[in-house]
Amino acid sequence: MPYDITMCPGKNCPIKQNCYRFTAEILGRQDFFGNAPYNFTTNSCQNFITNRPDENKIRFRAYEIWQQSGYPDSKSVEHWLQAEKELI
Repeated sequence: MPYDITMCPGKNCPIKQNCYRFTAEILGRQDFFGNAPYNFTTNSCQNFITNRPDENKIRFRAYEIWQQSGYPDSKSVEHWLQAEKELI
């Protein structure tokens, strides 16, 4: 995890489970926002960083799973979902 981002305490934030600033593992000294930066008036957060993996990473991992499975047909959706789950 990069130490140059400010983490979020997540208090009362409805999107905290999808935000990297809240879910990332803290490995050492880290700065935090004093309060969660979520804006309830606009229902958004300017500081939100998604913790969903990049589509290209999912695609590559699904391809690896397909290869490891022996190149089966009709399993692409299962491989995609497995790759996505592993990367999240």
